[in-house]
Amino acid sequence: MNTREIRKRIASIKKTQQITKAMKMVAAVRYRKAHQNLISNRPYKLDMEMLMKDLVSKKPDSYNNVCFTAPEKAEKEMLVVITSDKGLCGSFNSTLLKGCLKYLKTCPNPVDIITVGKKGRDYLTHRGFKSLRHYSAVMNNLNYAGVVGIINDILRDYKAKKYRSVNVLFNEFKIVTQAKTKNFLLLPVSIDGVSGVKSEFIFEPNVETLLERLLPKYLGVVFYGILLESNASEQGLRMTSMEQATTNADDIIKKLTLVYNQTRQASITKELSDLVGGAAAVS
Repeated sequence: MNTREIRKRIASIKKTQQITKAMKMVAAVRYRKAHQNLISNRPYKLDMEMLMKDLVSKKPDSYNNVCFTAPEKAEKEMLVVITSDKGLCGSFNSTLLKGCLKYLKTCPNPVDIITVGKKGRDYLTHRGFKSLRHYSAVMNNLNYAGVVGIINDILRDYKAKKYRSVNVLFNEFKIVTQAKTKNFLLLPVSIDGVSGVKSEFIFEPNVETLLERLLPKYLGVVFYGILLESNASEQGLRMTSMEQATTNADDIIKKLTLVYNQTRQASITKELSDLVGGAAAVS
C-alpha cells in the first residue's frame, strides 16, 4: 500500500469518525431525555400497581373478568416483540431477537406476533415469521396517548378470547451500557403480593366497577413503562456504541499514520540511496 492509498484511507476514516461523533452526541441527548422520562414515570407506575393490588385484594369471589384468568378454550398465545426502528445500537436488537427466535421455536402453542420497531419485523419476516400487526416510529414521540391505541388493540383481541396469554419481550434498562432481555406476562393480569395488602380506603360505587374502569388504564401504564425501559436501553447502548466506534477510529488512524510515516521514510531513504548510487557511478 503506497502513501497515496494510505492518505485516502485515513481521510475516509476521519469522515466516518465525524459521523460517529455526531451520532454519539445525538444519542446522548436522547438518552438523557429517555432516562429522565423513565425515572419520572416509575413513581406513578408504582402507585398504580399498589392501587390495583388494593382493588384485587377487595374484589368479591363472584367477580369474573377474563383479564384475570386465561381463557380455557384459547389455544394461541400473543407475543409482543419490542425492538428499535434503527440499528447502530450494539447488541440491543440481536440479543433480544435470538431469544425471541428460541421462544417461537420451543413454544408448545401457536404464537401470533405483534412487532414494535422495524428491526424486529424485518428479522422475523426474513426467517419466515409474519407479524399479525406492526407498529413503527412509536419511539419517535413516545407518550402515553400514543400507547393507548396499541394496548386497546391487544385488550380487544384478548377479551375476544382469541389468546390464552399475552407476553411482551423487551429490553429492560439496567445501566447505560447494559440491558437485560425480559419476557413479561401482560395478560392475564398477575398481581403479586395481594395477600399482604391492607387497605384503609372505602371504594365507591364498588370494587367491581372500579376494576373495570381502571384495568385498561393500568395495562396502558404498564405497557408505557415497558416502552420507556426499551427506549432508555436503546439510546444508552447507541451512545456507548458510537463512543466505542469513535475510539476505534482514533486507534486505526494512529496505526495508519505510523504506517504512512514508515512508508514515506522508506521511500525517501530509497530515493537518497538511488541518488548516492548514481553520483558514485558518475564519479
